[in-house]
Amino acid sequence: MCRQRCCSASSEVLDKPPRLVGMGGCCLDMLAQVAAFPEPDAKVRTERMETHGGGNAANALTSAARLGLVNPALITKIGNDSVGDQILAELKDDGVDVAHVLRDPVAPSPFSYIIVDRERGTRTCVHTPSEPLAPEEMTHERVEAALTGASLVYFDGCLTEAALVVARAARAKGIKVLVEAESLVPVDLGLNLEALLAEADYVFTSARYPQECTGESCLADALISLLGLLPRAEWMLTTLGTRGSVLLQRHKQGAEGCEEARLTTVMDDLLAAAQGQAISHQQPGCTSQSGIRIGAGAMKSTEGPMKLLRSRPWGTQSSAAAKLAAATAAATHADSNTAGFSSYQEEQASPSAESTPSCCASVTVACAASIPQDAIQDTTGAGDAFLGAVLYSLCTGLQLAKAMRLAAVVAACKCTELGPRPGLPRRADLDPDMLQ
Repeated sequence: MCRQRCCSASSEVLDKPPRLVGMGGCCLDMLAQVAAFPEPDAKVRTERMETHGGGNAANALTSAARLGLVNPALITKIGNDSVGDQILAELKDDGVDVAHVLRDPVAPSPFSYIIVDRERGTRTCVHTPSEPLAPEEMTHERVEAALTGASLVYFDGCLTEAALVVARAARAKGIKVLVEAESLVPVDLGLNLEALLAEADYVFTSARYPQECTGESCLADALISLLGLLPRAEWMLTTLGTRGSVLLQRHKQGAEGCEEARLTTVMDDLLAAAQGQAISHQQPGCTSQSGIRIGAGAMKSTEGPMKLLRSRPWGTQSSAAAKLAAATAAATHADSNTAGFSSYQEEQASPSAESTPSCCASVTVACAASIPQDAIQDTTGAGDAFLGAVLYSLCTGLQLAKAMRLAAVVAACKCTELGPRPGLPRRADLDPDMLQ
């Protein structure tokens, strides 16, 4: 059993005005809700059909803006068409700064068809990209204008080549960099998510990415391996779906004097303790626009840094299996979208048998928010909503453990409506304790 305490992980208060810059995906989402996903060659009627702005970065910045962050700025590229006009108008209405959005005079704006399966609670996305933002389009003048006064720059993993230009400029200015890793595709598409992650001070991942990237069968082992590949990262935050989220905060002084424990055991113990606390003491989180009350989950942390061990020793067979699993996952996500995601090169995806990754870090878990099951309408954009709350918290100095709790509430509230943004809570919808 690991030692525990509540809310031990904290984010530093940024010493500059809280200006957030985000770079990445922006599109128009056309959502169709159906009773059940159709079989091949079948016809099905929609129950609801709606159109909303979408895209990871655009959604996350909207989430942060609704929480009260002033004028977060978006860097992206869309078409000079009516769809692009609609995209920008919605962002402006939510207080997102679109002065740094480039518009292509020929290519259409990106859009997505999203089928929401009401019966299974799933959503299937078919994305049509536009022309990617090229590195040469991010001129010195554009980069300087976008980064002026920025405290934090966030990249959603899209537009990786152009994003590298901005990320390196941000680092040169001493601006903190957060990179999101959602999924991966084969490296032979010439993409550079791995290079972008190498620039990150903070890393945010989906539940699936660590295992897809490393090929590990155990999530805890994947977290150790992935953090070992990112020596610059101060922390890595990973969503766990309905279980909540987990944060690893690297201990810079090394493992000397740190208690040893298997990460999978630490995570299980902390989650069990947090879930027990949430059951015994339910804290209000927010009330959605439709009147649904959402309860905040509990957080638990280790008392300090620990030397985190794998669930089993690394060996040659494990290395080969991991490489095969990572390659298979990458191929699964492959498409022709040159603005999409990349994977680590095969030799980076898994450590060798002679170089088992080590990890000395503190661990924090946060439970998912409490929401009636029948209140969940659509999970599209839930991860973006979660990350938007984390970005807000970083810019305003909220402790990271509390940021995880807030993010879970924001993500749950988003799920009460169809589409990535209609359900996003506004500051007034939240219990005041959520923002303190």
